[in-house]
Amino acid sequence: MRWDVVGFVLGWTIRLVALPLALVAAYSCYLHSEGYEFAARTYLIPLILAAFVGQGLVSLARGADTASRLRDREAFASVALGWIPVVVLGALPYWLGGVFYGPADLSMESVAVADVFSGAIHSWFESMSGFTTTGSTVIDHSTSPRCLEGTDCISSQPQSLILWRSLTQWLGGMGVIMLGLLILSQALGGGMSLARAELTGPSLSRLGPSLQSTARRLWAIYIVLTIIEMVLLRFIGEMSVFDSVNYALTTLSSGGFG
Repeated sequence: MRWDVVGFVLGWTIRLVALPLALVAAYSCYLHSEGYEFAARTYLIPLILAAFVGQGLVSLARGADTASRLRDREAFASVALGWIPVVVLGALPYWLGGVFYGPADLSMESVAVADVFSGAIHSWFESMSGFTTTGSTVIDHSTSPRCLEGTDCISSQPQSLILWRSLTQWLGGMGVIMLGLLILSQALGGGMSLARAELTGPSLSRLGPSLQSTARRLWAIYIVLTIIEMVLLRFIGEMSVFDSVNYALTTLSSGGFG
């Protein structure tokens, strides 16, 4: 097993997850209801982890002959192990941002360490559900301290975290590894082994002369369809901009978060 190659793929995957995290953090800073303090508490730690861990893994593999070393064994190991850091990074905003009981809630007398531990488990579940486009959720009045009686539990959450929840599902709809292929395919000798490990189905065929062009076309189609649905929901469905964005992200990925 070429662990330097596995680390290279994992490092780039982690760095890619940092991009939507940074986008949501910027949106949180923009919102008057959240602001810089909430954004720092919720997104700074996962962003720092993504930057340092991702860069560290890529640096360790720098100089390695990755193009000739990516075999099916390394590809399957990269995809299997890649779920762990991706889901952890996706779960941290829920845990730190108060969707579930987190470390900041320990100052409350009614919150025990067991509640915070349960909050971590719930955050992991919510993140995994998003990236796998499962659509299941554990956000309800019994698990989330932000849920108000007589109100919808999801809409009671901070807007930036609702957007992050939708983005995890949208990214999972195409696959984080497929996004990485746009960058990694040339460095990994075409990346066919990585694509076979990530995608389901009995066979894999290209839409272009290279896997990179195939990934580019698939993502272009995915993005265009998402934008079209956003526009239709906004002007024909008469939804707000925020709702149209979230519903487009979650329905096009066929997951079901709403």
